[in-house]
Amino acid sequence: MDLAKFASLLTSRSLYFACPTELRDPYEGSVPRSHDEAVSNGLQSMFDDCLLKRAKLVALGADTQQLDDALAAFPERIASLARQVVSRFGVSCWHESEYESDAMWKLYSASGNGIAIESTVEQLRSSIGDRQDLLVDRVLYADFDHDAIVKGRRHNHLFIKRKSFEHEKEVRATILLPEQGKGVAIACDLDVLVTRVHVSPLAEKYVRDVVDALCIGNPRALNRPVLHSSLYCPPDSQLTIKTR
Repeated sequence: MDLAKFASLLTSRSLYFACPTELRDPYEGSVPRSHDEAVSNGLQSMFDDCLLKRAKLVALGADTQQLDDALAAFPERIASLARQVVSRFGVSCWHESEYESDAMWKLYSASGNGIAIESTVEQLRSSIGDRQDLLVDRVLYADFDHDAIVKGRRHNHLFIKRKSFEHEKEVRATILLPEQGKGVAIACDLDVLVTRVHVSPLAEKYVRDVVDALCIGNPRALNRPVLHSSLYCPPDSQLTIKTR
């Protein structure tokens, strides 16, 4: 994470679980083509059975309007179902390795201000309490165009990504979101979670000094206004016409 996110972690004492739709990868929540094809074949069989039943109802002179409406909406509902399911979960993403990764430092600390938190799965679980909805697992990396269906894995939509991201060696923690589609910060015992804090090898000495100060809770109080720039806010004036 960058220095600002690390400071936020310390001040909020919480881990942020993002909705997958908030992440940059447009394939979040997707599965390999073979999986989609297998599910599509099964659904097509169900749809065809419904069409046969509709034909019999028509032959009997029954009113099929409700069934017709349901059949017309069926394809779009199915297409959006996976997206709806995925948006009910929040994810916290970690990198698993016994060693530091040059690639990960360069990806997440391009400016040299990167921080890495070292922990374990057990510490992660304990730090946020006994949650029945918490799932922690390694992400599986697959060729979405050619790989066969992965059997025996639950929650495929949350724990599978394309091989292009294999360098991340991701371990992912997921929870159910209180509000669908909106990430949430979950209270966390940092004394339990954090084993060590690593500062980027690209960082200047002052960054290490800042991290040291933050970790011992020793920033200087500065009683001055803090302003959020409005430079990119939309204009507050517009053309109006009043009816008389």
